[in-house]
Amino acid sequence: MTQTEIKRQEFQQMDVDDSIDIKKIIFVGLRNWYWFVICSLIAGAIAYLYNRYTIPVYEVKSTILFEEEYGKSSGVLGELGSQANVFQGLGGMNSMRNIYNQVVIISSTPIVAKTLQKLDFEISYYSLGRIKETEAYKSIPFRVIWDRKHPQLLESDFYLAIQPDGKIQISADLEDVTVYNYDENNVVKTLSTISFSRTIEPGVRLTSEVFSFKILLNEHFNPNAANTYKFRFHSTGYLVEKYREALEVSLPDDNTTIIQLLLHDYNMGKAIDFLNKLAEVYQIDNLSKKNENANRTIQFINSQLQSVSDSLNISETRMESFQSENQVLDISLQSQQLLNQMTELDNERVAMVTQNKYYHYLKDYIVKNQELETVVAPSAMGIQDPLLNSLILQLNDLITQKSSQTSIRQDSEHPTILRLNAQIESVKISLLENTNNIIQQSDIALTDLNSRIRRLENQVRRLPATERNYVNIERDYKLNNEIYTFLLQKLSEAQIAMASNTSDSQVIEIAAGGNLVAPKTKIIYIIALLLGLGFPMGIIFLRNFFNNKIESQEEVEAMTNFPIIGHVFHNEREFASRTLVLDKPNSPASEPYRAIRNKLNLMTKGKQHPVISVTSTFPKEGKSYNVINIASSFALIHKKTVILDLDLRNSKMSEEFKLKSDLGVVNYIIGESGIDEITFATKHPWLKLIPAGPIPPNPAEMLADSKLYELIEKLKEKYDVIIMDTPPIGFVADLFQLHEVIDSNLFIVRHKYTHKQGLETALDEMSKHQLKGIGIIINNIKGGRNRNAGYGYGYGYGYGYGYGYGYGEKDKEKSKRKVLKIKEDQVG
Repeated sequence: MTQTEIKRQEFQQMDVDDSIDIKKIIFVGLRNWYWFVICSLIAGAIAYLYNRYTIPVYEVKSTILFEEEYGKSSGVLGELGSQANVFQGLGGMNSMRNIYNQVVIISSTPIVAKTLQKLDFEISYYSLGRIKETEAYKSIPFRVIWDRKHPQLLESDFYLAIQPDGKIQISADLEDVTVYNYDENNVVKTLSTISFSRTIEPGVRLTSEVFSFKILLNEHFNPNAANTYKFRFHSTGYLVEKYREALEVSLPDDNTTIIQLLLHDYNMGKAIDFLNKLAEVYQIDNLSKKNENANRTIQFINSQLQSVSDSLNISETRMESFQSENQVLDISLQSQQLLNQMTELDNERVAMVTQNKYYHYLKDYIVKNQELETVVAPSAMGIQDPLLNSLILQLNDLITQKSSQTSIRQDSEHPTILRLNAQIESVKISLLENTNNIIQQSDIALTDLNSRIRRLENQVRRLPATERNYVNIERDYKLNNEIYTFLLQKLSEAQIAMASNTSDSQVIEIAAGGNLVAPKTKIIYIIALLLGLGFPMGIIFLRNFFNNKIESQEEVEAMTNFPIIGHVFHNEREFASRTLVLDKPNSPASEPYRAIRNKLNLMTKGKQHPVISVTSTFPKEGKSYNVINIASSFALIHKKTVILDLDLRNSKMSEEFKLKSDLGVVNYIIGESGIDEITFATKHPWLKLIPAGPIPPNPAEMLADSKLYELIEKLKEKYDVIIMDTPPIGFVADLFQLHEVIDSNLFIVRHKYTHKQGLETALDEMSKHQLKGIGIIINNIKGGRNRNAGYGYGYGYGYGYGYGYGYGEKDKEKSKRKVLKIKEDQVG
């Protein structure tokens, strides 16, 4: 099998693959595999550099478990919790509502600020590398001891270089810096620039108007290491905002009371310390809030005890003095009965008066609009009113919700605050109505009780004077003692409740390690690989999608039924000659022209003197190159062959054969020269050339002149084969005027150059004009083994044709003057 046949098979195989776009893209991709390799290597290198020099982000996790019935507590105050589930439908503090509140509270500004106050995060330390800087924490070889009462520079980098001898070179070159006072938590002033550089011993304090600190080395200092670092100060507000944004508090499952804490940070150690300290601070805060209620109850009872204690001391002293003065040790049976009855009624009145005082305390609380504190529980005063308990639970819950909105000003017009205020006012109104009703009922009951006591007092007055006085003194003593004992009991219960209070939560998973969340190394490498493969594939796809040029034989066959009689491959590197067949007749590159010659013999049906035209759609498609080599193939078999250049607008044959004469077809048509004068020899004795001659002003009319037909007939008498180089039919229709004298028409299609739409139009025109013996030659095929070869026939076309391809008006005028001169000489 010859090399030409192998190439032809490769091109035809490419045609088959091109029939389906996806297969075509894959085929082209495989032919350009090295682009995929290069792009993949570049993408891989970028991914490696990104993974290497991107500052890693870690995710640290901790979990907190809350009591299933969150809101309960022990002791006296625990009764509130037991009431809560009974009145859930009335808006009680059920556990799940409280859990959602805790999610907000844990990430609130006060809790985060308290956490940061217990951590040394005001200064960030960084280790400097050649490209990236990494935040260090406890591994830094020095510590900055700073004066909190002195102003400091915020968000300003101080650069350190620790020398092997332990001396520290510190410098700063800053612009637009802020001076901050940590004690007052405000900005003192701003400076446009500040610059200094100093070498100091460790422990020496650096002090200026805008900073004050000293640097101490620690056990991590290594004299042999590259000790270059920097540090900067942060404000409290900046830290709070930073950690609130990085913190995620969530409920992994709505059916549990477990809260999950997630924190993303560039330094795993700082994230671990922050989460653990946050959980600790939250539990302390939660316990302190529970103790606040107990403290308030204790304060209320102590205020009552203080007044009762004085009365009890006085009554006790009076009773002892009376007994001593009157030698009274006991009283009669009647007096004892009256005393017992009065003592029972007095005890009832004590309890009722105590409750009445609580109702008035509650009323004053509502009227004075005290929202910052929760209400003392009714159960602490022995009151078991379900409706009252329910309303107070609702009020305390709403106040807690409002106080937990730390990110919103309490006096703002925010919808959440407005909604909570409306709900609080509604509950207060209901609570005030209920309290007024209870006070009225309490006053009626107290009046009735006082009336019963007065009746007994009247009976006491009828007793003997000494016995009567003793009963009154003992009664007063027992009354004060009962009140005092009752209050002491309630005080003990409140103190026990406070002592037994524990946090409603426990940490079940402390922050002890973290996961790398960025950069995701494997995913980045996968993305890089996909981009490395996808980018060239996308380019190939887009080129194929927007390509409107002939890429395959099948695209030509889909447009027409005209036969494809030859495939000419790109051979510039091996055989760059324009007269390829004449110069290297035995080369593989000459084989396609031998095949075309044989097919032309069949297409012209064995005519003795066939006239063959060669045309194309547009310039630069290889028309003249193929004319020369097809004519040369006939000359090699000793056929008298002549090339007739009829491309009058842009003739190149004179240049191709390096002719010095300007004579040609135009001179013959206008009668200036004879056939022998315009015929020129070539490097082969059997091949002659008739060039076009000077460019005429009316090329279309010249090709229709009878003298041209006369010339063709004379050439048929002298030559065996006539090969005509005709103008491209995509621009002009000159060829169609000669169709009667042409025996075969060859149409040149240049691979990856000829436009599909132009080719389709040209082929339709040839079919409409019924040209004879049409055959298509696919030229300059770049595929198969020649995939690396570039374009480069160097056709040098400069067609005009009035379509912007060619010679300018200056060239036209020059040619016109030359032809007119010829005519004038002829007339002369």
